[in-house]
Amino acid sequence: MRPLATTTWLLFALFALGGCNRLQPDSPVGAYQTFHRHVQRGELPKAYAVLSQPTQQVLKTRAQQVSDASGGMVKPEPLALFFANVPVPPDVQEVSLLRQEGDVATLVVRSAGRSGEVRMVREPSGWKVDFSASPQP
Repeated sequence: MRPLATTTWLLFALFALGGCNRLQPDSPVGAYQTFHRHVQRGELPKAYAVLSQPTQQVLKTRAQQVSDASGGMVKPEPLALFFANVPVPPDVQEVSLLRQEGDVATLVVRSAGRSGEVRMVREPSGWKVDFSASPQP
């Protein structure tokens, strides 16, 4: 093989292999992994941005209710409300797609001997974690 052809082939192989482990935020699984990574790193504004609009609206409403109940002593901060007293989550061992119907997907998330389902929704900006029925991390 000529040196140029060998170099081209090597670069192609590195790019192809390098993409195997990369998160794919345009998929429900990738979006959840991005959310989880942000929470683990304490990047709470970034994690909050991966929450669905309905989830953010529920949190905004609840934060305002808490503020009103406190007579304004507590500021209506939905991000702080959502992540208050939440320990760093354990490493995720597996995230898999259980089912997808159009713009709604359900994932199975396994970590530390536990598993649970997470609802994901596709919004114009991409897949988002949806806790609107029960907002908690």
